[in-house]
Amino acid sequence: MKKIIPALFALLLFAPSLLAARQGAALPERILPISKVAYSVAYYAEQANLWQLETTKNNLNPDAWLNYFRAARYANMLTRGDGQAYNLTAIVGQIPDALTQTFEYQFIRFLNAPWDESRFQFLLKAHEIAPQRTEIYHDLVTYHETRGEQAQALIYLEKLFEAGEFPAELLAWNYNLLASVEPDAILLTHGDNDTYPLWVLQSAKGIRKDVNVLNINLLMMDEYRDKALKRLGIPAIDIRNCLDSKEAFLLIFKEIMTGAKRPVYVANTMPEQVRQAFGDSLYLTGLAFRYAPTAFDNLGFLKNNFENKFLLDYLRVDFSPDSVSSVLAGMNLQYLPAFIMLHQHYMASGEKNKAANLEPIMRRVAKEGGRKGELEAYLSSHAQDLPAVSSAISVRSLDKGLKKISGNLYAFDTEVTNGQYEAFLMDLVKNKAFDLLETCKSLHIDWRSFLPEKHKNLPDSEVFKHAHPDDPAAPVVNISHEAAQQYCDWITKVYNSSTEKKKAHRKVRFRLPTEAEWELAARAGRKDVPYPWGGYFIRNNKGCFLANYDVSGEAPCKDCPNANTDRPDDGGFFSVKADSYFPNDLGLYNTSGNVAEMIDQPGVSKGGSWFETPFFGQIANRNTYTKPAPFIGFRVFMEVLEGN
Repeated sequence: MKKIIPALFALLLFAPSLLAARQGAALPERILPISKVAYSVAYYAEQANLWQLETTKNNLNPDAWLNYFRAARYANMLTRGDGQAYNLTAIVGQIPDALTQTFEYQFIRFLNAPWDESRFQFLLKAHEIAPQRTEIYHDLVTYHETRGEQAQALIYLEKLFEAGEFPAELLAWNYNLLASVEPDAILLTHGDNDTYPLWVLQSAKGIRKDVNVLNINLLMMDEYRDKALKRLGIPAIDIRNCLDSKEAFLLIFKEIMTGAKRPVYVANTMPEQVRQAFGDSLYLTGLAFRYAPTAFDNLGFLKNNFENKFLLDYLRVDFSPDSVSSVLAGMNLQYLPAFIMLHQHYMASGEKNKAANLEPIMRRVAKEGGRKGELEAYLSSHAQDLPAVSSAISVRSLDKGLKKISGNLYAFDTEVTNGQYEAFLMDLVKNKAFDLLETCKSLHIDWRSFLPEKHKNLPDSEVFKHAHPDDPAAPVVNISHEAAQQYCDWITKVYNSSTEKKKAHRKVRFRLPTEAEWELAARAGRKDVPYPWGGYFIRNNKGCFLANYDVSGEAPCKDCPNANTDRPDDGGFFSVKADSYFPNDLGLYNTSGNVAEMIDQPGVSKGGSWFETPFFGQIANRNTYTKPAPFIGFRVFMEVLEGN
């Protein structure tokens, strides 16, 4: 099957690493390799100026010269067009002779040398001067790889791994890249982050050693290219007559693809200009494309890779806030074309549950990579792929109770109630969507089993005096994250397909909020306050509780009548009606307490509940869960896509 990539997402393929927002630094900062973290041109220009100033204060400071050179080099690399802000050779010429025998000077000479074997003399000298400096181990691996000295390269790969140079998320990404290719394949890679971690996984950890990883930039070096091709039984390639690097790249690709007697894959980090030359013969299989001059069933291959081989847990949670996060977010964007293809397949084949399970991962990758808008446009355009809907849910009821949070973002004033969710389940029955009904059903709860032993003999009139948790006006609980998403998708379909003239908006999307959106709604414009009512305490000035928590450790409310004076009274043993207590300044009820609320990230809830102490009801706090629970519900947010 031919690869299918929506035109809308053409810009996502081979997107460059994200530039971290780091402007206006007042002090010089150590310049990390751009493969670890990429900042803006303005940042590097500022840092170059700051480090240049340091060299004028003390021109015998080798560290200042190295950071000055690196900042200037990266500013040049990220400058668009032909103009280069810094003359790197001139900077090298300004370094005092007294520093020529330092590690920093030799490393600078290596970085500034032409891209050929002669540059390694400076690298080896730098290593001789300071063998403990780990920042050149990548380049030492390259040196030994170009000479076919795999045993020596392995030594430095293991040192890199032991030094923690490769975050777990980056190794997981490269594991999935290896999982994207067939046994004994040739895999052509492009940069540092899709090459060195692969070699670590293979050489240091013994993972997929059958795959032959060839870096396209190293293939430009005659010694590396000749040894690598000979090892694979591919005729030698002479690039001396090529006019430029692009022509040389394409010649190398063509000769390998046509001369290899094994499958050839291209990492999807490869520059677009290279990919386009073979676009009709490249088939997406995950994080790589397979070269196939004739038709290749890549969809079945991709589906098997995703469902049975890929490591995906790290995509279901927030990325670690470390120095590689901005680059990793850019690399993770490479998942989206494959995820979109799978999503289309799942929707077309009626595997709606699989499509729904994939969407949170897609959204997190898109959000972290700065492509949230494009993804939401795609998902919105595929809302019609939900089953044809005949609904008793009125658009007027969906418009009612919405409160504006910010811009085109709204939230319902209460969590979804039992009555609202029951109407959704009845819709599923009416539309014979029995697969969804099985997924979305709410499990029975024995509420009395949650009572403390000393209260188990209380009559129902006391236990449920402020309404039963199963009351239609109480929030629905004990459903899965997937069920909550399906509810949102369903009412989106109901709303957008409605022909009612009085509906407030032409096209919307109902969904679970991000954590930041949920906190924005809960704070209601207030800053640095722990609770939605803007205070630091859980009682009002009369001593009455302001929300529904587990307050068994608190003193009873003196002004609140209790049938049992040995327990506090905050309104209920369990969840109470969804519009109980006072709303916050935006008109949202129970953003703290009553039931905890799911967000778009599976396994994370916000706001605390009747089952939890007030601490978990603080806006900034979060709790985790592994399965549906009697104290976890959800609140629906709405995004206006097209107004009237």
